[in-house]
Amino acid sequence: KREWYVCCRDHQMSLTESDHLISSEKSGASLTSTIRRRKGEELPSKDYDSLDYDVCYNVPYKHMVRDYKKRTYYHIQLMRWVLVGIIGFSTGIVAFLIDISVKELFKLKYSAFDKVYNMTFDQGRVVLGFLVLLGFNCLFGFIASFLITLEPVAAGSGIPEIKCYLNGVKVPHVTRLTTLFSKGVGVLFSVAGGFLVGKEGPMIHSGAIIGAGVSQLRSMFFKFINIPYHYFRSDRDKRDFVSSGAAAGVAAAFGAPIGGVLFSLEEGSSFWNQSLTWRTLFCSFSSTFALNLFLSRTIGLPFGLLGAPSLVDFGIFNTEEKRLWNAYHLIIFIAMGVGGGLFGALFNHINTRITEYRMKFLHRRRRAWRIGEAVLIAAVTTTAVFIAAMLLGTCVPEDTTPIVPCHVNLDDPNTLDFKNETKTYFCPSYGNTEATPYYNDMATLLFNSQEKAIKQLFHQTGAFTLPTLGILFIVYFLLACWTYGAGIPSGLFIPTLLIGAAYGRFVAIVFKYIAGAAPSLTFLTNLYPGTYALIGAASFLGGVVRMTISLTVILIESTNEIDYGLPIMLTLMVAKWVGDMFNEGLYDIHIEIKQTPLLGWEPPYNMDRLSATDVMNPTLRYMYPITRVHSVVRLLRTTVHSAFVIVTPVDTASVPQRPQNVSDRHVPQLYARKSFIGGYSTTDFDSDTEEDVSVDSSSAHPYSVNQGGETSYGTTVIYPPLGSEARLANLSASYTLPESSRGRGIQFAYAEQKGTPKKLLLFHGIILRSQLVMLLKNKAFFSEEEGPEGQEEISHVELTADYPRYPTVFDIYLNETEKNMLMDLSLYMNPCPYTISNQAPLPQVFNLFRTMGLRHLPVIRDSGIVVGIITRHDLTHERLHSILDRKKQLAREDRLRKKDTCRPTTDPRLIVNEDDDVFTRQV
Repeated sequence: KREWYVCCRDHQMSLTESDHLISSEKSGASLTSTIRRRKGEELPSKDYDSLDYDVCYNVPYKHMVRDYKKRTYYHIQLMRWVLVGIIGFSTGIVAFLIDISVKELFKLKYSAFDKVYNMTFDQGRVVLGFLVLLGFNCLFGFIASFLITLEPVAAGSGIPEIKCYLNGVKVPHVTRLTTLFSKGVGVLFSVAGGFLVGKEGPMIHSGAIIGAGVSQLRSMFFKFINIPYHYFRSDRDKRDFVSSGAAAGVAAAFGAPIGGVLFSLEEGSSFWNQSLTWRTLFCSFSSTFALNLFLSRTIGLPFGLLGAPSLVDFGIFNTEEKRLWNAYHLIIFIAMGVGGGLFGALFNHINTRITEYRMKFLHRRRRAWRIGEAVLIAAVTTTAVFIAAMLLGTCVPEDTTPIVPCHVNLDDPNTLDFKNETKTYFCPSYGNTEATPYYNDMATLLFNSQEKAIKQLFHQTGAFTLPTLGILFIVYFLLACWTYGAGIPSGLFIPTLLIGAAYGRFVAIVFKYIAGAAPSLTFLTNLYPGTYALIGAASFLGGVVRMTISLTVILIESTNEIDYGLPIMLTLMVAKWVGDMFNEGLYDIHIEIKQTPLLGWEPPYNMDRLSATDVMNPTLRYMYPITRVHSVVRLLRTTVHSAFVIVTPVDTASVPQRPQNVSDRHVPQLYARKSFIGGYSTTDFDSDTEEDVSVDSSSAHPYSVNQGGETSYGTTVIYPPLGSEARLANLSASYTLPESSRGRGIQFAYAEQKGTPKKLLLFHGIILRSQLVMLLKNKAFFSEEEGPEGQEEISHVELTADYPRYPTVFDIYLNETEKNMLMDLSLYMNPCPYTISNQAPLPQVFNLFRTMGLRHLPVIRDSGIVVGIITRHDLTHERLHSILDRKKQLAREDRLRKKDTCRPTTDPRLIVNEDDDVFTRQV
């Protein structure tokens, strides 16, 4: 089924442009922004639709809520807790399956490599082992990138997309089951293929998809899964479950349930409440429990005993022999935070340039180019790792340094695994049991998984040399810059932690040398290298993603060491402050590159000069309360807007005048049916400050339907103006048609006022495209002979039955008789949406739109006249800055124009300087 991606931008489009968009959408191509293509943007971009986080209080919704009983509300709250528990448990199971699958793929790859290496090492033909490793990595990279071509939104970590979704942006396919398959299976091969990626970021995206799918209790892919439970089938409710699922993904990845909640709050969700906090925490603990329950069995523990709480095990830092840090080390930690911020800013800058180049050239080509890039990255990474381990690694004798940290129990089976993680590739003692045992420090870091390499840097004492750490930092830094953003599932946490750990371990060794040369620096004598590795990892990760609170708690929970709280927090804050001096966090940069209309917490600086009139779109696509069917169809076919205002036209003279000291407005109600089955009735409108508007049929002129939304042609019902103390006549009583008008349309007389009449639009409500399509699908219209009572009533459940994939107007067939019928839209419009005065300052407009999660914000003048509409795209920082700059430019031109028209003076002390075109005083 077709979906509209260009629904938020309320720009005026010709029929040729509209047909081009429709034809492009039919062919499966992504709809690009017409506005940006006109401006000549180099990077391809899309206009995104917004999500409906506001409740539509139309008549069907009110009737549904009216039928709720007290136990219904209790039932809904209980189901929320049950569903978040299922979401957390399911996320833990997915994490478990991903973890064991990655380990099996690693075992398959390195067992084949070891077999070939053992046969060819003595003969000096290690190139055969390299070819085996290259073949596996290129094959895995091909599979991962091929899966991404099925769902391109599954590329990357998915955190920017989930952040945009929770902010109110409808990112296409971001929460679909096919995206979960591409992301979950693709990350297996991208991690096992030796890419500088992690599985933690994709786990967050996977948890969000699970939250979105489980909460709906049905599947669009598997049609047989459809539980008739409609209470949570709305964007507003799905948003909360997606937040809980994202937090569950963090909890499963790092074993940090509290950190997961804070991550969802700080980095993801834009809307939060207290009840959501408790449910999200329960979901995170459920995810950690499920992962721990199944993963503990794989390490030899009986089922039911818990011993593996996360995908990442950073080990235990607490020791009895030495303290982890002291107060003097805080100065060094701050300096490391400065270095981490600088390195993070450089990383973001390089990755930004690579991503822009990739979007400019590769994304415009066929899928084979993206697959080819992923295979090329795999080949270059394999080559760099193999050459660095073979030629640049240092073979260190095992008897000169302890292989395991002194605080680890030697009887623990995990200690044996930690010792076996050291690699002896390319060392003289390889395969010779009588020679002195050596291990290759570079191969130990490069031929292990990234999680094991981080654990080595955290806990291996004195095992790595400065050249090894420096080369590792440079090589992985450049490869990670290139890899993130490619067409594979790629997490960012683990690679940046590994690079930062090498940076911190490098600093620790340097200070050890300084302590040896200057014994007076006693605070460096008890230096623990693992502490510096952890602080370095935190500083670099903070410099890249610019997170503080959630990242601090995640690292504390994953290391089980509360003593690191202050150093980690201080380092992250410094790294963020330093990095923010140069650019934004990497997630925000990728959102900006894709030009996604993400709304920040606050409006841009110095926007008090703008008002709602400056940013609104005055070109409105509107409908009348009762409209002919073919008018609705034509408007839906020739526009891509996702909402339309419901108005009635009034003359300038008929608009009620208000006292000058009164700035409020009152939008009159149109009418409301008493029940779904009952007859039609009207609502009185009384006001003491307005005068009656009388209807004189002898001097009246008719108004007709707005067929295209802007031009006035065709026929429909137009209601009399709603003046003060005027009562609307009952439609059933006034629904009498002259014989001459039968078959041509319904016309109501409208009062002719003195002066030249001008058409203004009196606002009554707003209706969504999806609602109009569902009304057409359910044949909710009536003939002129039957009247509005003949229109079929549609309940709220029927109105949202196809959520979230509503059909398009092209999927609905209507014959000519049905197209000439009428539709009563006032029952299904939202009569009380959030509106804003045209004189409201921009910060107030931004805060209302951002806080309430709006999709459309009508701009209303005094007396209820609609003058424009504001959408998400109108409030982006880029557009606001351009409007402000344009306003400043017009102000400067106006000042110069006034100076040019100044009257010449006769004062001899003032002469005109013709060169500067200004008046100057003669001295």
